[in-house]
Amino acid sequence: MTTWTSKSFAALSIFTLLSACDVVDTSTGLLANLAPPEDSTSSAPLTQAQMMRGKVTLVPPSGYCIDAASLSQSFAIMARCDKLGAKTGETGAVAGLLTVSLSRKGTNTPQPTPQEFATAGGLAVPSNIQQGGEHTVFKTSGTAPSPDLSSDHWRSIGQVGDFSMSAALYGPKGQRAISDEGIGVLEEMIKRSTQETNAS
Repeated sequence: MTTWTSKSFAALSIFTLLSACDVVDTSTGLLANLAPPEDSTSSAPLTQAQMMRGKVTLVPPSGYCIDAASLSQSFAIMARCDKLGAKTGETGAVAGLLTVSLSRKGTNTPQPTPQEFATAGGLAVPSNIQQGGEHTVFKTSGTAPSPDLSSDHWRSIGQVGDFSMSAALYGPKGQRAISDEGIGVLEEMIKRSTQETNAS
C-alpha cells in the first residue's frame, strides 16, 4: 500500500514549488505559480470530499484543502488552501503535502504494524510511534516525491469506517511539517474524517 501513485503526477508542481519556509510571501516568485490564473478553469480546492463511493468523507486538517485534480475514489492530495489557490485559508498552517489512500479492509484482517508497513514500503525503521484509537502515527524516512521535500516524513495507518486509510505528510527540509507538529496535522485529519464518515 502506498500513498503516492502515478495518478498524482499532475500535482507535482505542488511538491516542487513548496517553499523552504512555512511563513512566506506568496505574491512573488515560485510560490505565486501555485495559484491558478484568474481565468483558469481548474476545479477549486475542496474542503471535504466523498470517497469510496460515498462511504468515506475525507476532511482536511485546519488550513488545508483537497486538490480536486488529484481526487479519485481512493486517493487524494491535500495542501495548505492558499497554496492551492483558494481565496481564503489559514496562512499560518503548517506548509506541507498530505496524501491519503483508502482500500477495502478484509473481514477480520488486522491492520499492519508500523514495522510491517515500513518493510513492505521500503521505508526506514519507524520511530516516534503514536497510538491513538484505530490509528497509528509514526515517523519514517524514504525517497521523497520531490527534491524540495525531506526524506523524513510522518505516516499514519488505520481504519475509517469499513476501510483502511494510510496517509503521509511530507514537508520542506527542517521545517514544521516534519517536526512533532506533523503529528497533530495527521491526527486532526483522521479525527475530522472519522467523525464525518460515522455521521453520514
